[in-house]
Amino acid sequence: MNSIQPSAISHQQRSSQGSAVSKGNRATGENDGNRHNDRLTADCRLLIAILMTLFLAIGCRTQKPFPDTLSFEINTRNGKPLRQALYGFNSNMMSGDYGYLDDDFVALTKVLAPKTLRFPGGTVGNFYHWEQGGFFENEMASTLNTKLNKRNKGNYVKLQRQRNGKILFDDFMQLCNTLNIVPVVVVNLWTGSPAESAAWVRYAKDKGYQVTHWELGNEYYLPHYLNKYPTVKTYMAEAKKHAAAMKAVDPDIKVSVCATPIAFHKEGWLVKTQQRKWDEGLATDTSFYDAYTVHVYAYKAVRKKEIEEMRGYLMGWIHFGVTEAIDYYEQLFPNKEMWITEWNIANPGNRVANTQLHAMYVGDFFLKMLAIPNVTQANFHVISGLGKGFPVFSPITPPTPNTFWKYGGEPESDFGNTIRRAVYPAFQLIGEAFAESDTQFALAIQNQPLLAGAMEYDGEQMPGIQAQVVGENAVEHLTILVSNRTGEQYEPQLLIDGKRYKGSVNYRYVADEGLNATNGGNAEMEGSGKIEVRIQEWHGKSTELVIPKNSFGVLKIKNKELSVID
Repeated sequence: MNSIQPSAISHQQRSSQGSAVSKGNRATGENDGNRHNDRLTADCRLLIAILMTLFLAIGCRTQKPFPDTLSFEINTRNGKPLRQALYGFNSNMMSGDYGYLDDDFVALTKVLAPKTLRFPGGTVGNFYHWEQGGFFENEMASTLNTKLNKRNKGNYVKLQRQRNGKILFDDFMQLCNTLNIVPVVVVNLWTGSPAESAAWVRYAKDKGYQVTHWELGNEYYLPHYLNKYPTVKTYMAEAKKHAAAMKAVDPDIKVSVCATPIAFHKEGWLVKTQQRKWDEGLATDTSFYDAYTVHVYAYKAVRKKEIEEMRGYLMGWIHFGVTEAIDYYEQLFPNKEMWITEWNIANPGNRVANTQLHAMYVGDFFLKMLAIPNVTQANFHVISGLGKGFPVFSPITPPTPNTFWKYGGEPESDFGNTIRRAVYPAFQLIGEAFAESDTQFALAIQNQPLLAGAMEYDGEQMPGIQAQVVGENAVEHLTILVSNRTGEQYEPQLLIDGKRYKGSVNYRYVADEGLNATNGGNAEMEGSGKIEVRIQEWHGKSTELVIPKNSFGVLKIKNKELSVID
């Protein structure tokens, strides 16, 4: 292809050349033109190739997500401080099965890496005397509840036999200082006095213990305590005395009052007017406390339903019920911190306890708390103790006909005389994520799969995936905590600050094909004799990632991989 022909020369040039130009000269000129044209053509092709390469590269870097694919969209530009105190446990050592300085207790707690630990527990805090480091026998049957009195007396006898009746505050603080745990302390407003509470604050301060979170008793709204607290006014009068005495010693501490859990279980809303009046009374004078404590349990977990149906109820309760409940408390107690110092399923003898669904529940509820700004402190109930329901880990015990949940079939090789229950690995993953994080980043999920609710939430559709992302303020790494509520697996794409991430991820997760997988059985199942609920791990490219069905896990992206964004 010749772009310069004789006919392309101007009319004036042709006239000046005249007719004397030889045929040979014309031929030479034509050949030179052809070679020049070839060079231009090659240059054009090279330029086009370069432009196409640049175009493709730019196109890849601005590649948008696949429109119909599940996407986790992370924004690292507006991080907020991570509420570390959300990750904690309630301790309740009155049975004496564990002590705070026992080697196995310390080792198992260290793996969990909690940020907070509650002392001396929930109900036992209403009878504990810190100077004695224990309890008085004549106070063990002082409530109006026969079952509670019997349980208190039984635990008192066991503690006397196994640990000389002692649960020492100094032992607890030694554990906290060793493992870098923030203490949360419950003071005794039942059989104790304001002077005793103030002396406790003084002792902690003089010892150099960093104790800033104090609860003014435990669940005094219950009818068990009507013989001392018949109304919220009587409780508030006593709480004010304790708060004033304690803050006179250390004005920098925070104190929390006992609010009721009524908004978290609708079936009690219409009949338990006493609890509504209690909360309304607390709201009339918020001047003397910094926070209110609510204990949150999924009450309908005791029902004899198929476990698949329990999935629809529990996840529906977290998604719909918790949101509605939070609105109730925020309206009553605006500008006050909410402490959830006990949370779990309800009743250790139900069929969900110590199952894969239980592990999924704790992961999903924890993610829900991360989405509620005014919840600043939370403790799972309970870190250790007998049974297959509430504890994160528990002693291996022989079959016992006197209990309402079964024993037996427990994997004795798990941890000496201790077994890690189904929720243990889920909390271990949370602990690993929090240990390396100080910031929570924004995360949006696009193209959500849906999950159908059950029971109270029958006919309701909710998101099938819940996730939050944490990391370091300098974005040294990112960790995505993911709950797959459903029985289907998914292949998500990851977007960081608007760009697709195609680098490597390390994925540690707890998943099982069966929701009823257990670590040692539960109230209805003897257990397989194996550890069925455990941490699994996968490492590979994010483009090959699969989120398994029935799972809770953490996706970690390291700093060196964050540059692999198209």
